[in-house]
Amino acid sequence: MLREIFYFFLPYRSFLSPIFAVCAVTVPCWLLFRVILYWTRRRATSLPREMLLLVAVLYVSALVAVTLSPNRSSRLISQGRGGIDLRPSVASLTCSSPALAEGSTARAFCIHNARGNLALFFPLGILLPLVWRRLRFRHGILIVIALSLSIETAQYLSSAWGSYRAADINDSILNVAGAGMGLVLMSILRWRPVHRRNLAPV
Repeated sequence: MLREIFYFFLPYRSFLSPIFAVCAVTVPCWLLFRVILYWTRRRATSLPREMLLLVAVLYVSALVAVTLSPNRSSRLISQGRGGIDLRPSVASLTCSSPALAEGSTARAFCIHNARGNLALFFPLGILLPLVWRRLRFRHGILIVIALSLSIETAQYLSSAWGSYRAADINDSILNVAGAGMGLVLMSILRWRPVHRRNLAPV
């Protein structure tokens, strides 16, 4: 089991350095902000709540590092830009295009990209209902869509400064699908206790 998890994250090991670099800046700033806020307001704080917010900050920092750090792909560098693709494609989403031969490098890249985009936003679907307890499912989806489109826009704009990032609508679709799975999971976990209480005999 652990070996499969290790192999899943192995293609994304190049993101570790940017993640550590961004977290090294954001986490101390966040902790300082919370300490100052505590001493100025003098309100009681909840340790589980603070830990949850810290996890959210770590996740957002990792998300920024992974999505906005420069892409050193030789294919994109040879093209001279990141590019933009606004056409949804089932073949790109499922990596089932005839141009992607079985066992080819292009197919492996497509699979890693699809899995990465799904896994990257899955924690967001879990964290949103935990941070905002009264968040509705549709509002969570709207937040995810806005965040994903903002990231794709930033990637396209950053390509002018040599980041070689590509803006792809298919990435946004995968992002929303990944976060949607997290939101569905949290909705199920929230619904079950309430459902059981309603069915309990009076």
